[in-house]
Amino acid sequence: TNAATWTGLGSGGAPMQQEECPLQSFSGARRSPSSHIPHHVLLCGDRAHSHSLIVPQETAPESARSIDPRDAWMLFVKQSNKGVNSKKRGKGKSKTFKFGLPGPPGPPGPQGPPGALVTPEELLREFRLLLKGTVGKPVHRVSGERGEDDILALVAGPLAKSKSQHRVEAAFHCRIRRNISIDRRSLQELQIYYIPEKAGTFHRGLGLNLTSGHYTAPVAGYYTFTATVHIEQQKKGQQRARDRLRVLICVQSLCQRNISLETVAGLDSNSELFSISVSGILYLQVGQYASVFVDNASGSALTVRSGSHFSAVLLGV
Repeated sequence: TNAATWTGLGSGGAPMQQEECPLQSFSGARRSPSSHIPHHVLLCGDRAHSHSLIVPQETAPESARSIDPRDAWMLFVKQSNKGVNSKKRGKGKSKTFKFGLPGPPGPPGPQGPPGALVTPEELLREFRLLLKGTVGKPVHRVSGERGEDDILALVAGPLAKSKSQHRVEAAFHCRIRRNISIDRRSLQELQIYYIPEKAGTFHRGLGLNLTSGHYTAPVAGYYTFTATVHIEQQKKGQQRARDRLRVLICVQSLCQRNISLETVAGLDSNSELFSISVSGILYLQVGQYASVFVDNASGSALTVRSGSHFSAVLLGV
């Protein structure tokens, strides 16, 4: 039915008049056959009354029923714990995310401001300033420590020892102009030289006498001398084992009295032409000279071929 009779209690507990009011149904209220609604408000005219009422079950078609929002939310929460969101999945397994192919690269950014223009001349000038601050200062190296100063130390180290390039003050290279015959059992000084006009030949300073073959020291110091003599021997008889040849560079032509540079070679070779060289360092005082000697200690004459050479360089004082 669509109407209900109710009996209310007034103020003080006195019974009120019974009235028949239409029963207001609330859409969205889901009722079961045994549901007991403890409290309802019935509207009768312009008055509202609180009462306790047992509402009979209303039969309605299935299409007329509506879904409770709370039940729908609970169903959603229950279903959300299944599948990929299930809490029963292994906790130790890391989730695998699948990504698609990378997209195309973005457009290039704006060009930055131009850098400072540094010319090679400016770099060289700064490098020279660094060298000026390093030359003359001792370089201290702590074991296990290396820094940028090591590079400057390597470059400026030789400069600190010698601020200017060493200049060779005296040097020469000359050759014998013609063949010289050396008699048997004789000691002979080589003479008549010339300076060839070829690349690589050098002659600096005074003191060289090409005619006598003497080189007089212009300054006192250490000189390195070299002499190479080309020998042609005449095979007129059988050479003896004691036959030998010496080439010497002597000071003041006193090979026995003064120190000299010497090389000894045997003459038992089957070759008719061979070379013998001697080199070393001598200390000469100002005015002292050095020259080349050949000592033929064999039983036959020898010939010193043209082109044999003699050279010297002043190493230092």
